[in-house]
Amino acid sequence: MKNIFIVFMVAVSANVMLAQYNLSNEYHNQSIFDIVNEKENNIDIGLWALIIAKEYDNSVDVQKYLNMLDSLSTVIKRMLAGREKDMDKFLATKMFLYEPGKWNNYKPFSYDLEDPLGHILEHQLLSNYIDSRKGNCVSMPTLFLALMERVDPAIPFVGVKAPLHLFCRLEDRQTGDVWNVETTNGGNPARNQWYIDEMNISQTAIRSGLYLKDLTKKEYIAELIGPLIHKYRREGKFEKALKYADLLLKLSPESDVGLVQKGALLDEMGYQKLKDGTLTEKEKIYYHDEANKYINKAFSLGWKPESKEERKEYLKSVKTELQKTKSEAK
Repeated sequence: MKNIFIVFMVAVSANVMLAQYNLSNEYHNQSIFDIVNEKENNIDIGLWALIIAKEYDNSVDVQKYLNMLDSLSTVIKRMLAGREKDMDKFLATKMFLYEPGKWNNYKPFSYDLEDPLGHILEHQLLSNYIDSRKGNCVSMPTLFLALMERVDPAIPFVGVKAPLHLFCRLEDRQTGDVWNVETTNGGNPARNQWYIDEMNISQTAIRSGLYLKDLTKKEYIAELIGPLIHKYRREGKFEKALKYADLLLKLSPESDVGLVQKGALLDEMGYQKLKDGTLTEKEKIYYHDEANKYINKAFSLGWKPESKEERKEYLKSVKTELQKTKSEAK
């Protein structure tokens, strides 16, 4: 990843006042479905990411991890020593996460080179990242966002999506500069063009807002629901998986993840009925047409399946980095 400042400006107000924010960061046994009625400015990304973790694994103690987030952010505030500029707060959070020091007990947070694609679904959960300090392009930006909210919720610091990837974006209110923050690469900056070139993003996907736009908090949380859908698809609990897919699309109607997952689920549900011998002609038409409707909408927005060549090339680069890391550790 190249350390290059981005020059792309986004339409985020540079004069957001702290009084506008009233983050609801207390856990009261909420379900992820309760987020629908939550006001955007009240949403605490850390809380809702942990609620998702608990729905995936009921043993997750949400309050314990909320307390941990508060403790981590307190350390960052001490590192600031009263400095108030947006860039100071960003750099302090970046240092706390990625540079070994007494602030993180010399155990920085890093990219999980052993499971770079997050195939182990638990590795995408915020709780797992806090415990292991090894994350991926889902858990890593989530923790950065959760900490920045606690350091100063008024800073324009948002989630952004690329194909099969999440990152962050900062607008410095003092300078007006806008940065893409690549959390899988030490929080270093990356230009929009880097994502376009590396991830083969089409102009259709950019114009439609499918990729590279600022996400609202609800849209960002929607992207974190993916592991719940995958979990229940793997278990053959298609109806439950479909409820999560519907929630994802309610929060983010044009999410490629939601559209593709719902289309795939409807196709699987129709196939299961066919295997069971219970599929009526009317249902056959319904499942076929509905599945195609969601997949075709994703295509129209600029989504395309990842090719085997793209996946192979990415894994090759990860393997090289892993070998380099192991060599340096000897």
